Amino acid sequence: MGYSGARGFSRVAPDMIKNWLAVIGLGLGAIALLAPRSAQASPTDVQGHWARQCIEHLHRQQVMPAFPDGSFRPSLPVTRMEFAKILTRAFPDSPLIRDFRADTYVDVSDGHWAIVPIRHTYQTNFLSGFPQRTFAPQDNIPRIHVVVAIASGLNHYFPQRNADQVLGQVFQDAGSIPFYARNLVAAAVEQNLVVSFPVVRQFNGNQLANRGEIAAFVCQAIAGQGIIPPNYVVGVGGGQPPPLQPLPFNPLF
Repeated sequence: MGYSGARGFSRVAPDMIKNWLAVIGLGLGAIALLAPRSAQASPTDVQGHWARQCIEHLHRQQVMPAFPDGSFRPSLPVTRMEFAKILTRAFPDSPLIRDFRADTYVDVSDGHWAIVPIRHTYQTNFLSGFPQRTFAPQDNIPRIHVVVAIASGLNHYFPQRNADQVLGQVFQDAGSIPFYARNLVAAAVEQNLVVSFPVVRQFNGNQLANRGEIAAFVCQAIAGQGIIPPNYVVGVGGGQPPPLQPLPFNPLF
C-alpha cells in the first residue's frame, strides 16, 4: 500500500495530513453553522438603536434573545403570549398571589404552547384577562397594557401624589389615559418605569408596543436608571448607568 517503507510513508503522509485537515475544517464549519446565532454574538440590527445597551443585555441573558438569523427586530410588535413569556423570564421569582384554574381563560387551553408563561403571569399578577375571561394570546399588546402589567406585577398600584397631577406634569396626552390605568401609570412614572421614544412627553398608550420598547420597559424594571438614555425615561434626569446584573434564567420558558 506504500506505507511499509520510509520512502512510501514520507511520500504519502503529507497528502493524508491535508485530507485530515480538510475533514476537520469541514466539521468545524458545520458546528459553527449549527450553533445558534443568538448565542454567538449581539443582535445584528440594533446598532444605533436608542435602547441598544438594554437590548444586548436582555439578549445575553436570554430574556429577549435574537431570532435564529441573528436579528432582534426591535420594531416588531409583540403578542400578549410573547409578552407573557418575556415577563416570566425577566421575573421568574415573583411570588404567586393568585390561583390559576382551568377555566381562568376560555381561549387558552391547557395544551396551549404558551400556557406555562400565561399561567405564571396570572399567578404573579403581571397579566390579567379581559371581562369575558379571555386572554387574547395572539393580540398585539399596546403600550398602556405593558405599563399596567409591569406596575401591577411589581405592586406599584398607587402613586405617592395625585395621579392626575403626576400625569399632567409629564405627558402632553395625559387626558387620553383611561381611568382604570391612571393610578398604575402614575405610580410607574414615579418609579422611573416608563419610557417613551422619540417624544418623552407623549405616552401614546394605545400605540402597539414593539420589541425595542418592551426591552426598555423591562430594563427599567430590573436594572434601574441609566441603562436607557435618560432623555427617554419619563420624568427622569441624567445619571450614571448602574452595573448590569445577570438575571436568573429558567430554560422551561
